[in-house]
Amino acid sequence: MLSASVPMRTPCWRLAALLVLVLALADGALSLAHAQELHLANLVLNNFEGKIRVRFGVEPSSPDHVRQALDAGERLALKCRATLAIKRNYLWNPKISTAKLESELRRLRGGEYVVDLPGQGPMVGRDVGVLLRKAWNEIPLDLGPWDRLERGQTYVVSLELSLVRLDVPPWLQHGLFFWSFDAAQPVSYQLDFTY
Repeated sequence: MLSASVPMRTPCWRLAALLVLVLALADGALSLAHAQELHLANLVLNNFEGKIRVRFGVEPSSPDHVRQALDAGERLALKCRATLAIKRNYLWNPKISTAKLESELRRLRGGEYVVDLPGQGPMVGRDVGVLLRKAWNEIPLDLGPWDRLERGQTYVVSLELSLVRLDVPPWLQHGLFFWSFDAAQPVSYQLDFTY
C-alpha cells in the first residue's frame, strides 16, 4: 500500500487567517470613522471690538463614538481652520487672513473626560455629549482687524473642521497616506458675504 504524503500548508492558512483578521479590524475602524460626522451650528460673522470674528458651534453626530474612542485610551483633537479671502469669480480667492484652533479631548484615569479649549482652560465632565455641547457650543476665531474690509467688496469665509487622533505616529500617517486616521471625516463650510 502506497501512501502519499501531503505537505502541510499550515503557514498559508495562518497567513490567510491573519489577513482576514486585519481586514475585519480595518473595516470596523473605517466604519467607525465614517459613521462619525461633524455638524456646524450657528455660524456668525461679526465685528467684535474692531476685529473680524467668526463664531460657530460644532456637534459630532454620535457622541457615543467619541466616548468609545476615549474609553479605548485615544486622545482626540478638534481642529478648526478659518480663512477670510476676497471672492473672485474666475481666479483663485486671495487670502486676507487665517486663524486656527485646536481643542484636545481625553479621558482621565478617574473616568472623567476633559476638553481643553485655548483661552478658556480645561472643562471636565462625566458625560461626553453634555461636555462637548458645553465646550464646543460657541467657538470664536479672530480673523484680523475689521478695517481691512472694504465696502461693496464680496468676501468668502471658509471653515475647515476635523476630529483627529493625536496618538497616531507621523511615520504611520505619512506611510499609509491613503488611510484615514481621522476620528470623523473632515468637513468644509463656506460663507460668502458682501460688506
